[in-house]
Amino acid sequence: MRTLVVSGMALIAATYGLARFGYGLFLPRFTETFQMGSTLAGAVQAGSFLSYCCAALTATRLGARPRLVVVCAGSTATVGAAGVALAPHVGLFALGVIVAGAGAGFATPGLVTLIERNVAAARQENAQTVVNAGTGAGIVVAGILLILTAGHWRVGWLVIALAAGLATVATLRADRSTPRRRRSARPSRVKADDVAALARPLVGATLAGASSAAIWTFGRSVMADSGAGDETLSIAAWMVLGAFGILGAAAGKIVQTWSLRVAWVATTAVMATATVLLGVAPGTPPAAYVSVAAFGAGYTAMSGVLIVWAVRVVPDIAAEGTVVLFIALAVGQAAGSVALGVLLGASPVLAFVVAGALGILAVLPAVRDPAAAGSRRATR
Repeated sequence: MRTLVVSGMALIAATYGLARFGYGLFLPRFTETFQMGSTLAGAVQAGSFLSYCCAALTATRLGARPRLVVVCAGSTATVGAAGVALAPHVGLFALGVIVAGAGAGFATPGLVTLIERNVAAARQENAQTVVNAGTGAGIVVAGILLILTAGHWRVGWLVIALAAGLATVATLRADRSTPRRRRSARPSRVKADDVAALARPLVGATLAGASSAAIWTFGRSVMADSGAGDETLSIAAWMVLGAFGILGAAAGKIVQTWSLRVAWVATTAVMATATVLLGVAPGTPPAAYVSVAAFGAGYTAMSGVLIVWAVRVVPDIAAEGTVVLFIALAVGQAAGSVALGVLLGASPVLAFVVAGALGILAVLPAVRDPAAAGSRRATR
């Protein structure tokens, strides 16, 4: 079990922290190379989020074959990252970013099912949130790569492609589920009543995603453009974000200790407040570092709470329910990247304050949801 959790965490690190969210970290380099403005940069990131949605939907069709889904995750992240590294112009660069973004869309549903098959039921919620915290670890590695490769960012993205491939192989080797259990699995489908049961977390996930797009897409650029010290400060801040993101592994413990409602309200409120703080004071290192640390912990824990929310509301189709909520999160991020990219051109402070307001609104769906108070829906 431990080997699968570690390798699964590595796959999440490669597909999310590196191939997907590494875009925001490397954005100043991309902007210099391909002469992109904030509106185009936001549109490219939106394409990555939408490819994530398409991949996640495809993964639901392959729900009974999680090993194939994991292969798809590693393949798209590897090919996409290599495409980014080798792109001669902005068109192929954008295509590479979009393909790389699909890797994360495959990774989560594939790993949710593998955890269900390999880990005892009593330990699954903690295992799922620990694996999900791999995003933070990947962001830390991305920062190290950017520092080590200096002006040669393309080398860094070739390393990302290699990391995605190796993590995929390790995850497949760690799967110890029996052949009989693999054959007995049947593909599940999300039905209308399942979507209705997930209505509140769907709204919350969409709003939280739109809010998070400010820092994920433009956070590093805003810090770098603030003129506070050299670029190393903003890179180090991104690594702080990732390091505190690893704390998101505690999401399962938070839910079990208090309630799902408290966990959701706390994590989204922290994330929203951190977003506003960074927008107001990107050039003040203490404030900026506190904000990205709080955002990293809040975002990763929030996405971990989404997994638990799906497991509790639709326990029969936990993987598919998780996919639906993560698609909503990505749709919000896509819309947020485009809208906030436009606002950023007018006023970075305005863009980040609007993002923070969306995060506060994301708290509301949990306030009156019985499932968020901790009750479990009976298995159908």
